[in-house]
Amino acid sequence: MDYNQLVFVGTEIGRLLVKYGAEIYRAEESMHRLFSAYGVSESHIFAMTTCINVTVCQPDGVPITRICRVEDRCIDLGKIDRLNSLCRHACTQRPPLCDIRREVRKIDLDSGNSKPLRALGFAGVAFAFTLFYGGNAADAVISSFTGLLVYWMQDFFLRYRANSFFSTILESAAIGLVCFVAAHMDPGLNADRMIIGSVMNLVPGIAITSFMRDILLADYLSGMLRFVESLLVAMAIALGVGAAMVFTRLLWGV
Repeated sequence: MDYNQLVFVGTEIGRLLVKYGAEIYRAEESMHRLFSAYGVSESHIFAMTTCINVTVCQPDGVPITRICRVEDRCIDLGKIDRLNSLCRHACTQRPPLCDIRREVRKIDLDSGNSKPLRALGFAGVAFAFTLFYGGNAADAVISSFTGLLVYWMQDFFLRYRANSFFSTILESAAIGLVCFVAAHMDPGLNADRMIIGSVMNLVPGIAITSFMRDILLADYLSGMLRFVESLLVAMAIALGVGAAMVFTRLLWGV
């Protein structure tokens, strides 16, 4: 057994689980189960949202330790499901580690759904939530266009690895600007409902759920880190929409 490769594969699975939004306990349990399936009797794992520390004891008692940093975190439930399935398959069938490593890399590099489908999802979220919060059909149509704008901006910022806090400010400012201008041109539109429906594409709903589950499962440090991230996103949304509101009022002298 190549224990160095086993530690690398297990750590990569845990890193990707945390990277794509899985709970901390899920990442740690997946790594423990994988190591146990390949004959490791003693493993120590400490995972956070930004770092994973793994130590595995070989049969001769010599420990192997690997520390890796978790960067570029996002939410992708599809990849979490595929990683969970891969881990279960590895624990039951115990395939060669090189095959698992190849599949882990394939999952990480997979681009997921096509760009048109993701763009349609952004537009659909904005459209549906605008109607849900009391907007009319015209409000929902405008919101769907802001949803497409948010998708394009996110894709652009991700391509250049821009800071997520400032990119969220710019995205929410663009939403506010489009909605306020549209409402100024057509008094029948409701700027508040269009904005609320559109910013739902930016609200970290899954991250909020994850930090609550981490805290309830006694992963207090990781839970608080995700809580702070959620607060920063909420602050960025408020700053962006507020800046658009101030700008449009100054522009029209209201």
